[in-house]
Amino acid sequence: MKELKEALGVNNVLIYVSDSLRWDYTPSKITNMGLSFKTIASSLYTSSSFPSIFTGLYPIRHGVFTWEDKLSSWNRGILDVSGYEISLRCETTWTTMGPDDSQIHRVCGNPPGKPLEEMEEPFIYIEDDKGGHCPYGFDFSEYDGDCPDFFEEYGNKPRRELIEKYEQGVEKSVENFEKRLKTLENRGLKENTLIVFTSDHGELLGEYGGLIGHGRPPCPELVYVPTVFIHPKIKNKDSNGIMRHVDLYPTIMETLGLKVNTDLLDGVNIFKHNPEKGFSFREGGFQKSDGIKRYFEYKGHSVWDKNGGIVFHKHGKIRFTGMFLMYILKKHPDFLYMINSLKGNGIIEKFKRYRRGLKKLTDSKIRYEKPNFDPNEAKSEIEKYMEKSENLNERLRIKKNLGNLKI
Repeated sequence: MKELKEALGVNNVLIYVSDSLRWDYTPSKITNMGLSFKTIASSLYTSSSFPSIFTGLYPIRHGVFTWEDKLSSWNRGILDVSGYEISLRCETTWTTMGPDDSQIHRVCGNPPGKPLEEMEEPFIYIEDDKGGHCPYGFDFSEYDGDCPDFFEEYGNKPRRELIEKYEQGVEKSVENFEKRLKTLENRGLKENTLIVFTSDHGELLGEYGGLIGHGRPPCPELVYVPTVFIHPKIKNKDSNGIMRHVDLYPTIMETLGLKVNTDLLDGVNIFKHNPEKGFSFREGGFQKSDGIKRYFEYKGHSVWDKNGGIVFHKHGKIRFTGMFLMYILKKHPDFLYMINSLKGNGIIEKFKRYRRGLKKLTDSKIRYEKPNFDPNEAKSEIEKYMEKSENLNERLRIKKNLGNLKI
């Protein structure tokens, strides 16, 4: 660990999270900046993916799935690294709440949101940028409506226009990232800062019968995101392997020469180990505040390698179909886009597309692409992990009660 820190000569870390950026839409301009990895997102939703990046734990263990959950105060991972100034900044997201008063801050215990220009060494600076989040290509303050209005409007347009707007949003995110690089350069900090460009989850752009946005179902468009490690001493190339969100925390900590108890983590130092596969978990439906019990909750567990994945849905078809009816009544973005995009199609075509989307959300087992494992192996992997996580969580609780938590 000490040798690795000395080899790179870094004291600081900048983690830039381009929201909703999928792997296959990552600009080559970004992947060519450093060592790039196809990455398995731990979840498909910001509230649960960010805590995985911070702690090296999957949502099953850190316990955050929705905006109503909170990361344990004794288990905030990188947000509590002693001796480093920490900032979680939101300049282009949650714009009505301020750069340090977002829902991400509330979930993670309200860390400060100091601008990069004011950070004092050594520091760990994390930024959530709007990236490819809806409304695509628009600043939140520039667009009259919100995501539902945007998807309702673009459901009336050719799908290519939706994709073009998404690409414009990604382009803006890259421009913002380059500003951060310029700030480091102007301050003379570029050579002693490890820069990480990544995303919290991907985005659906009308695939599978017209599904859009993120949150469900686990599929390549949502699970695979980019991670690029950037530093003058790191070679610029594509990795042939895979990494996971949960690998970021131990990789960063050990690169800084700091100890972590890897026995209690789900991730590994990606510079030392080559994981073959990883998990992505999504649980959640209507929030409790909606007044609808989690009887209609969506629950998808999945296993992925670099070639594809297998998804297991833990909810019944009838139950989730009922949830979708609720979505229609509540004018959820999924349906505003799907319904509008089906205008002009015949009844049979409408039924086929709707059925295709619903199957991706309800079939008990789904294979995507060509993973190097079969459904039985995947099911066994999940079962073993669930059993292991119960034991590890108990160890975490014991260490917390002893006041000796080191992860």
